[in-house]
Amino acid sequence: MTKNEKYVQLGRMVLADDCKHSFYNFVLQFWEVIIKESYSENWHIKYLCDEMQKLSEYIVKRLPKPYDLIINIPPGTTKSTIVTIMFHPWLWTLDPTIKVITNSYSNSLSIEHATKSKDIIISDKYRALFPDVEIRRDKSGKQNYENTLTGFRYATSTGSTITGFHAHIILNDDPQNPKQANSELLRLQAIEHVKTLSSRKVDKENTPMITIMQRLNEQDVTGYLLAQKQDKVRHLCLPAEATGSIKPESLRSNYVDGLLDPKRLSRRVLDEAKTDLGSRAYSGQFEQNPVTEGGNIIKNEWFRYVSYSDFRRMAKDANPPVIFFIDTAYTDSAENDPTGLIGACKIGNELYVVAAKKVSMRFPDLIKFIPGYVKAHGYTSSSSIRIEPKANGISVVDQLVRDTNLNVCMTPTPKDSKETRLNSISPLFECGRIYLVADNWNDEFVGEITGFPAKAHDEYVDLIYYAADHLLNSTQQIDEQALLNIFR
Repeated sequence: MTKNEKYVQLGRMVLADDCKHSFYNFVLQFWEVIIKESYSENWHIKYLCDEMQKLSEYIVKRLPKPYDLIINIPPGTTKSTIVTIMFHPWLWTLDPTIKVITNSYSNSLSIEHATKSKDIIISDKYRALFPDVEIRRDKSGKQNYENTLTGFRYATSTGSTITGFHAHIILNDDPQNPKQANSELLRLQAIEHVKTLSSRKVDKENTPMITIMQRLNEQDVTGYLLAQKQDKVRHLCLPAEATGSIKPESLRSNYVDGLLDPKRLSRRVLDEAKTDLGSRAYSGQFEQNPVTEGGNIIKNEWFRYVSYSDFRRMAKDANPPVIFFIDTAYTDSAENDPTGLIGACKIGNELYVVAAKKVSMRFPDLIKFIPGYVKAHGYTSSSSIRIEPKANGISVVDQLVRDTNLNVCMTPTPKDSKETRLNSISPLFECGRIYLVADNWNDEFVGEITGFPAKAHDEYVDLIYYAADHLLNSTQQIDEQALLNIFR
């Protein structure tokens, strides 16, 4: 071996050792292998690389994982390049026996990520620096490939079956298509798939799951994992702009002029994204907050408030009956939908919400609770209780009619979607015809209505529609006494 060849070999050894000791350096070295655009530095790339590297120590040593990792970050920030494409080839430089399962919302995207990872592994640079890592010729597919030392990469997609594979690490990259953020079916499918992925571990105690995605809904995969695992999750949240959702909060100081990445996500780029996506989708995908600032369909500034004393003075002359609207549920579990109740009345041409509450109760307890609650919040002989006509709502109506002297009936059966109904009464909010009597329930009430459809619960959305439709929409008025007579 010549002196020059020895220098070349020594240089490769130093470079290989440098890459092994730093995932970030590995990313820099192999950037050009799969990305033709020049690398653009930003602090978040090294930060994410370092976070991944911390977990790798537990993976390589087969130690109990300290946590699962959730990363919420906007599109266009090289998230998939770092997490789903480059991390796996780097792990094989440390331990080529590591088994990896990766997931994305579509099969074609999952295969594309796996192919790019393989492009790194079979590249001349990788082969020169890490000659021991070699793809088996007989197991070199696009979706699934193995190396000669038993390590493998299996790429799956949300909704697909996963049989016969168990991994030392699971990389879950965009489990739901951000362009279909409002699909309840796809949201639930993504959560179910995460449950399946959690079962495909070599050792449940050791195998971490890294989920990287944009926020789409309060109960998306991120919301589900945070609720289920709580202190067993490390949550990194890096919105495009320096909003209140940054996690950990100490990272706020890294933002430049309020921006996460001024080069990739400049003000101009973000303004264009907001125009293209609309404020709701932008809020979730770029701000990592699945509620737009100020509200979605209904805006925060549209709500008007009145003190209790001022309301009583106005109501003294008009003496309006308080009408109660109830969306029932039979459960005492906080994980399920609660029963929602609001009391409202009409003074002039305005609607006043005087009370609102949610409770999680079983049927007998709910029947006992309702009479006391309505009487404590203004129920008189001129009042009525109007209950949503779901199957359990009908049972509540029947029971209250039998057991009490309360005026009870059902609301008209809704024919349109919740979103259509809320849109239909949005002008009433915008024109200032809906007031809230100031009380401690106001924040929850406003937050749920302005957050729809991204909020976990929507009982108040239904109830405010029923109240506005009944009290303010004269074209929808019906003979309430006729309804009462049906149940007497």
